[in-house]
Amino acid sequence: MSNLAPNLDVATRPDAAELPAIAPIAPRGRGLRVPLTVRLLVGNWKSRLGIFVFGSIVIVALAAPLIAHNSPSDIVALPGQAPNWHFPFGTTDQGYDVFSQVVWGARQSLAVGALAALISTAIAVTLGLLAAYSGGWIDDVVNLVTNVFLVIPTLPLLVVIAAFIPNRGPTMLVLIIGLTTWAVEARILRGQALSLRNRDFVLAAKVAGEPTWRIVFGEIMANMVSRIAAAFLLVFYIAILFEAGLEFLGLADVNDTSWGATMYWAQNNSAVLQGEWWHFFFPGIALALSVASLVMINYGVDELSNPRLRRRQRRSVLRALWGGRP
Repeated sequence: MSNLAPNLDVATRPDAAELPAIAPIAPRGRGLRVPLTVRLLVGNWKSRLGIFVFGSIVIVALAAPLIAHNSPSDIVALPGQAPNWHFPFGTTDQGYDVFSQVVWGARQSLAVGALAALISTAIAVTLGLLAAYSGGWIDDVVNLVTNVFLVIPTLPLLVVIAAFIPNRGPTMLVLIIGLTTWAVEARILRGQALSLRNRDFVLAAKVAGEPTWRIVFGEIMANMVSRIAAAFLLVFYIAILFEAGLEFLGLADVNDTSWGATMYWAQNNSAVLQGEWWHFFFPGIALALSVASLVMINYGVDELSNPRLRRRQRRSVLRALWGGRP
C-alpha cells in the first residue's frame, strides 16, 4: 500500500529542479475607485483648467491675510505708482495698494456670488419641482410668476430695486440678486422634472406607496443633480457680474472692498485717462478669470447631464487621432 501512495513532497523528486517556480498569488484589493462624476470633470480639459484657475482664486482669497500684508483701506505709499517690486499691482492716485484691494476684494465678490447663487438655485429647484409634480393650478401660478420674471430684464430690474433701497450692503446685494435670477433655471428644471415624472422608476415608487417627499427628493431630484449643479454655476458667475456691475454704477456700498468697488473708484477718479491703467486692469482681469473659470467648469458639468456631449467629445477625439478619417 505504501508504493501506491502518492509522493506529496515535491522537493524530494528527482525532477524537482526542472519544475517552474510558482509565485504566490497576492489577494487583489478593491483599491480606490474614483467616482464617475469626478472622472468626467477631470477628463475634460476645459473643466480641468477651470477648476485649477478658480481653485487658485479661492485659495488666494482665503489666504488674503498671509498674502496681502497692507490694508486695502489704508494709504501705504506714494500715489500713482506703476506696478513694481514692492507693489505688484501698483497704487491708486490716493496711495492705496491695488494688490491688497484685489486680494481682499475676492472674498466679498465670491461670497456674494455664491450666496446669491444658493438662494436663486434653491428657489428654482423648489418652484420647478413643485410645478412639475403637482400640476394643475399650482403649475399655472408658478408659470405665471416665472413668465413675469422672464419678461422683465434682470439687470434693469436690479438697477431699479437697488436705486430705491437705502441699505446697499453685501447682505442686501445677496438678497436682491438671489431673488431675481431664478426664473430661467426654474423653467429649465421644471421641464426636466416633467420628463422624469412619468418614468418607470417614479411610477414604481408611487405603486410601492412611497411618500411624496421621498418620490420628489429621492427619485426625481436625485436624477437632476448634475443639472442643478449646472444651474448653480450659471447663476454663480452671473451673480458675480451683477454684483460688480451694481458696485461699478455706484448702486452698492462702494466703501466695501470688492472688485466692483475698486473699479468704481478707478472710473470715478479717471484712472485710465491719467494713464493709471493698473487701477482698473487688475480687478477687471480677476473678475474675468473668475467668470471664465466657472464657465469652463460648467462645460464638464454639462457632460454629466447630457451623455450626447460625451459621445460627441469621443468622436472628436477619435477624428483627431485618425486624421479626420471616418
